[in-house]
Order: sequence, then C-alpha cells, then structure tokens
Amino acid sequence: MPTDYSRTARTSLDREYAYMAYGMLGGAVPGIVVGFVVAAFAGHAAMWLSVFGGIGIVVGLVTGILLYRARRSREAPAEPREPGAAPE
Repeated sequence: MPTDYSRTARTSLDREYAYMAYGMLGGAVPGIVVGFVVAAFAGHAAMWLSVFGGIGIVVGLVTGILLYRARRSREAPAEPREPGAAPE
C-alpha cells in the first residue's frame, strides 16, 4: 500500500500542525543564537543554549498557533442570516 507523502497538507489539522512546526523551528534558531551570544560572555554554553533555545521554541509555538487562528478566522465564511434579522 504505497503512501504519497509529497502531497500538501489537506486537512485543517495538518495545516495547524505545520504552522506549529514552522513556529517552533523559527523560534529555536534565534533562541540558540541568543544562547551562543550569552554564553560567549557568561560561559556555560550548554545551559544557555538549552534555556534560550527552549524559550524560543515555546514562543515560536505560541506564535504559530496564534497565526493559524488569525488566518483561520479571516478565511471563515460569514454566517448566513435570515433576511431582516437583527444584528447581534
């Protein structure tokens, strides 16, 4: 049973996971760079890389989730109303 993994993400859950993954990667790289800079002056490179890399991953994850929710809310169609219905 061959599976084609090259297709783009089709479901909204797949797209949400993609946003989360890109956010974590986008947060980890600057976090590690900041960790290297701090370690150059403070020493203990492994500790600073872990701390700032972890903070970057969490910030990137939250940013990815927020970006996905904002995109999803912009693309959501407006709810149809009955003619003459009062606005909520």
